[in-house]
Amino acid sequence: MSALIRCERHQGVAHIILNRPEKLNALSAEMLTQLLEKMRELDGDKQIRAIVISGSARAFAAGADTGTLATASAIALYTSGFSEKWDQIAAIETPVVAALSGYALGGGLELALLCDIVIADDTAIIGLPETHIGIIPGAGGTQRLVKSVGKSLAMEIILAGRKITAAQALAAGLISRITTPETLTEQALKIAQNISRAAPLAIKMAKKAVLASFDMGLTAGVSYERSLSALIAASEDRNEGMRALAAKEQAAFTGK
Repeated sequence: MSALIRCERHQGVAHIILNRPEKLNALSAEMLTQLLEKMRELDGDKQIRAIVISGSARAFAAGADTGTLATASAIALYTSGFSEKWDQIAAIETPVVAALSGYALGGGLELALLCDIVIADDTAIIGLPETHIGIIPGAGGTQRLVKSVGKSLAMEIILAGRKITAAQALAAGLISRITTPETLTEQALKIAQNISRAAPLAIKMAKKAVLASFDMGLTAGVSYERSLSALIAASEDRNEGMRALAAKEQAAFTGK
């Protein structure tokens, strides 16, 4: 199996690099499988507390592999398990930072929407062009994009095929910051390293609470948050955090 992704480690942070530059990192079934397998491995590694995903300078990922899509029957697509892999990526508990450069289109944008924090450099071109080749987004794009940018802009991106710049994505709330191409990886790793210094249980519980807000009403969401807040009071990390705060020291969290 060819290495369609690469992985580097940086002091509690894993950096996954999509590695199909000749195809602008188009997401084939094999590539998605390798990505999911690596993310699951990292999710089970207690030394890894945050994950960064990036592509190449030309493309984070320019979509799904249209060659595969064009030749597959409806039943083959339905039974392939390809769509379910996106759900499994979404279920990763470790925080994930996406770093976008160049094209982030179709499945590439849908992958970014699965991540917890998205940043981009000023070359990023973002969109969901599926309707203009006779299909629709199939990895959550219609659902997650509208929750990120609102109905009108999401409809224009999906129906009219509008592509937006990093500046427009920042204004719409789709990304949290813009960098230069030269500093994109550095900035993404810095965010991930800041996450890695926090208490692992607190990070995972906070991530769960934020994601629950997409599916719950305010009253139910606040109740869920309150339950998690009470539960984490029983953790060793909470005691260590309080001790370190009083002593004005760096806390040594263990995830327990």
